[in-house]
Amino acid sequence: MKSIQTAILLFALASAVELCQAERVFGYVLIPELTRTQISIVPATNSLFDRGLQKQEQEDYAGAIEDYTEFLKTNPNHSEGYSNRGFAKAMLDKLQEALQDFDRAIALAPNNADAYNARGNVNAMAGNLSASIQDFNRSIRYNRNFADAYYNRAISRHSLGDRRGAKLDLSKAAKLFQQQQDLGGYQQAREWIDKLK
Repeated sequence: MKSIQTAILLFALASAVELCQAERVFGYVLIPELTRTQISIVPATNSLFDRGLQKQEQEDYAGAIEDYTEFLKTNPNHSEGYSNRGFAKAMLDKLQEALQDFDRAIALAPNNADAYNARGNVNAMAGNLSASIQDFNRSIRYNRNFADAYYNRAISRHSLGDRRGAKLDLSKAAKLFQQQQDLGGYQQAREWIDKLK
């Protein structure tokens, strides 16, 4: 098994999380050069939701899951609540449960590019690379400028042996990262492009 295929099984969600319109980056990446994702979290006025966000930021994923679960009992149509809980479950390697939460988030907000991208990463973590590519495709369909989705799709494509597709996606991701002034993302994409030459 190629090293990148082995590494894909160790995928962890990286998160650039929006809180109150400000971007905060948490260091959740186990293999930073292989993983990029963005999950949009919209603050709620509910203290349980806010507490879940705080616990997630402190890497208390079990506590975050408890708070999101309680929050969702009274807010069963809150897409971000399911996305956030899915993220926390993925960080605890509860991948099937995380996928169920992302499925629910997508059912509630079917045009949410962030949720498809996150579910794509969880599918990749679970070794479902074809499903991850389908999720990244949907993410890109809803947000043509979603650099992270192109980057993540490139990793899954490469793991399935599609070097040409991976290069195309990395080139697009690098261009978008550069336009969006995301220097870290641009550098990661360029490094992968250089490795694939």
